[in-house]
Amino acid sequence: MKQYTIRQLNEDSNNLAKLNINNEHHKTVSLKKISNEKLTVVSLFSGSGGLDLGFLATNNFDIIFANDFNKDACKTYAHNIGNHIICDDISNLKDLPQTDIMIGGPPCQGFSTGNPGRSFDDPRNQLFKEYARIINQGKPKLFLMENVSGMTTMQNGKAFELIKKELAECGYIIYDKILNAKDFGVPQNRRRVFIIGVREDIKAKFHFPDSIVEGQNYNTIRDTIINKSIPDNDPNHIVGKLTELNKVRLKFIPQGGSMKDCPPNLRNHSDLKRAMRRLDLDNVSYTIVHNNCDHYYHPTEDRRITIREMARIQQYPDNHVFFGSKSEQSKQVGNSVPIGLGKVMAEAILKFFKENNL
Repeated sequence: MKQYTIRQLNEDSNNLAKLNINNEHHKTVSLKKISNEKLTVVSLFSGSGGLDLGFLATNNFDIIFANDFNKDACKTYAHNIGNHIICDDISNLKDLPQTDIMIGGPPCQGFSTGNPGRSFDDPRNQLFKEYARIINQGKPKLFLMENVSGMTTMQNGKAFELIKKELAECGYIIYDKILNAKDFGVPQNRRRVFIIGVREDIKAKFHFPDSIVEGQNYNTIRDTIINKSIPDNDPNHIVGKLTELNKVRLKFIPQGGSMKDCPPNLRNHSDLKRAMRRLDLDNVSYTIVHNNCDHYYHPTEDRRITIREMARIQQYPDNHVFFGSKSEQSKQVGNSVPIGLGKVMAEAILKFFKENNL
């Protein structure tokens, strides 16, 4: 993968905008050549491709179709993974290719416990209905849906039961479990709920993967962003500027600390435990979310972490280039499924298919 200057990155971004963006002829999009030895996957709400990369890392799946509405995410996906992605509203998708598996994580901000105004009526919480529509039309053998763990507690769990009921009515047996990414080798404390639907004519039970981490032997920030240097010319490794006030605040914030460690006269009205969190070298990261890196600070340097450092915590390879503004890049990284977590789920699905000769 070649190295990019910022100018070259923007030029490539403009060129990639021509790839399947708002393509009205979904039936004619060129699908990737399918291997008879691999299971086929249709990916929805694909973003910059974190979950897809987890499946591809097993070398046992072909992603034959992908979709997202965010143009910058589609540019990132097309550049790094393939131009089989369609940039369009999911409600416009019709007659998708037949597939063994469907995967995707409808936007989750409306369900997040970090959203104080969360409501089942949030428009972002209705996109799972489109996901259900496509599942119902295509009838894959299995589907995977991923979301924030806060989805399970909304309205004392009633909303989650409604979601599972609607998915089950598409003709599937539903399994769900909350997994923490740190238990699967990801250097991050990230709890997410996974819903697996097995088509009801398949008489076999799905089993979620067990933790692969022994004891507390987690991958750490030291392992992730310190022990392996990042080239200075990485287009996604640009250090943001700090205000003079934040420079002063950081002097009081130890590793693993936050704005709560600052003297009262230096605090603001933010959530003190979440604002200006400095990473701990010998621990996993906090949950990476979209906030333009403002919540996450380097463990030993007085600066915010970069998009590339965020991406490493999500286990993206360093040659995965992110397009768009810094805020858009942050959104792409923060909304991703960590590659390692996606891989273990893909391996569990592969095991299910092999054991049941599907």
